[in-house]
Amino acid sequence: MLQRETVLIFSPARPYTRRMTGGDDPLAAALEISAEEARRVEELMRAADVPAPGFWEPGVGREILVPVQGAEIRVFHFPSRDPAARRPIVMVPGFGATPEGFQDFYAAVRDKAELFYLETREKSSSRVPHRGADMSVSRSARDIQQALEALGLARARDFVLVAPCWGAAIVLQGLIEGTIDAPTVLVADPMHTLWFPKWVLRWVSPLLPSAAAIPLRPLITRALLADMREPTQRQRAYAFVYSADPWKWKKSAEAARDFELHGRLAAIRREVFVLNGTADKIHEQIHYPRMAREMPAGRFLYMGTGEHNRERLFGVAALEFARVTAGEGLPQSLARFEKRIRGT
Repeated sequence: MLQRETVLIFSPARPYTRRMTGGDDPLAAALEISAEEARRVEELMRAADVPAPGFWEPGVGREILVPVQGAEIRVFHFPSRDPAARRPIVMVPGFGATPEGFQDFYAAVRDKAELFYLETREKSSSRVPHRGADMSVSRSARDIQQALEALGLARARDFVLVAPCWGAAIVLQGLIEGTIDAPTVLVADPMHTLWFPKWVLRWVSPLLPSAAAIPLRPLITRALLADMREPTQRQRAYAFVYSADPWKWKKSAEAARDFELHGRLAAIRREVFVLNGTADKIHEQIHYPRMAREMPAGRFLYMGTGEHNRERLFGVAALEFARVTAGEGLPQSLARFEKRIRGT
């Protein structure tokens, strides 16, 4: 019997009613949205487009350093004033992501649900005293579980675990290995592998000292992002490159050079929801219904919107899950966006 636990992987897209990335792949039909669905998504986005202070600024929330094995990782905590939210949200951002990149997420849930923003060890905010520390994906997954325990959440409270992009990859790795446990998990734009040239990680990066990455940043950025047309995600990518701690980034990337989730996701037996809505150069949409179908209890939600709404969509979906308990499963407000991924 499949365990009744909810995992939501989501990755948002432009409000097109035609098929998106995928060509003749039959799963491309899962990346279609009706005019009525598109109207509803845009209503949700407009309602969540509200001003909010920068959540990383002093005095806005409580900043906590949580000890994990061989490191300390940063968590921002924000209480809720809205009784409609029945449980807290734990957000795990993507590879090297900066808080500024998730301001729209914060604004969407601010004062509506208790929020924990949990950063992994490759971020510049972490304290990793030894250069020989384990920076693998599996280690980061165990860090997340340790932090959930330290925060009094694991096995003690009902909560929603949200993780986009590389954060989603870490969470899925933890689900495969059985090292992460949460009542409801929402993972957004799950990366099946690290988006970076593997030949660079295998043959070039090991030969370069970490300090060499600093003067090479402009070159690296232009080479990787020169043809990226999506302005919001391009800005986020630039912010990551210029804020990254070179040695943490280098060691984490090298540790993940052979990482691949396709072909391994069948080991996740619990219910998993994959939500998609936007596309950009880094996030190829067709992977998301494929990843959902590979998991025995995987389900797929599609909420097409503009790429500027990507992080806002994550917050909107997370908040809908925070308004129901884990036992209630998929919120009725999101049920209309579920797409067929089997028997196609």
